[in-house]
Amino acid sequence: MALIHLTIVTPECRHYDADAQRIVVRTTGGDVAILPKHIDYAAALGSGEARVTEEDGTVRHAHIEGGVLHVASDQVQVITSNFRWTDEQ
Repeated sequence: MALIHLTIVTPECRHYDADAQRIVVRTTGGDVAILPKHIDYAAALGSGEARVTEEDGTVRHAHIEGGVLHVASDQVQVITSNFRWTDEQ
């Protein structure tokens, strides 16, 4: 199974740094899904839900507010000012 390496960071900490099957985030132009072998891509992030499908198939939900999405060579970076997993307090 092909995977992408996902890194999610805020000014406070690194929230995710591992391989994933898929990520869905809200950009200023709407929701986008990033899968392995995605073309190089960059977009401004809006506010809304993000979904990360981890390597084992577990889907985690989060809330993101603003930032940048960058995709290159199966490396995905989400740099955001506010990120919160919905399954954590």
